[in-house]
Amino acid sequence: MRKTILDEFNENPEILTKNYNIKKLNAENDNSVEITNELLKELNIPKGNQNTLKFIFYELIGNIYDHSKFSDAYISGKSDNHYFDFIFADNGISIIDSFRNAKYSIDNDCDALIKAVNGLSTKNDFGYIERGTGLNNTTNIVVNGFDGEILIVSGRAALYMNSKTIIAKKIPKFCNGTKIHLRIDLNSKIDMYNYLNQIEYRL
Repeated sequence: MRKTILDEFNENPEILTKNYNIKKLNAENDNSVEITNELLKELNIPKGNQNTLKFIFYELIGNIYDHSKFSDAYISGKSDNHYFDFIFADNGISIIDSFRNAKYSIDNDCDALIKAVNGLSTKNDFGYIERGTGLNNTTNIVVNGFDGEILIVSGRAALYMNSKTIIAKKIPKFCNGTKIHLRIDLNSKIDMYNYLNQIEYRL
């Protein structure tokens, strides 16, 4: 039976990128379109799902640029038959620190992760706090559309989700910044627009 990404994380909390194609984000200038196209081409992503993956990539990379205050960040991917793994990682501030900087009352790191998935946002344009749909949309597409997995690690917490399970746990070693690991079966095409409705996830 194939291990989940949570199993792999529990065995080794360091999210490894061995055998991954790695692309670095430019902290000074947004190069997300360029490196997304490069990575998807190198991994030979099925054409039917390229637009969906580009949507996911731009949402998650946009979060890195908008919230993390990173100096070092990357996206990476690898394929294993029809399974694809993608990791988005930055060394910026954690999700809970981003919320606390915005004066939100957050109980702990696990609470911060589930609130982020459910749409709590610190993005403030012209005095208006936007609802953060990007991570919620990504989660819906990955776990409900592709029947895949997502693991978010930030601060002192990890949040794992698939279509049947939601697990939040404290981790012993503080994670600088945020790491998001996706595992997707791209064997079939989905219509991402069926998964863009806001869903509330509960532990």
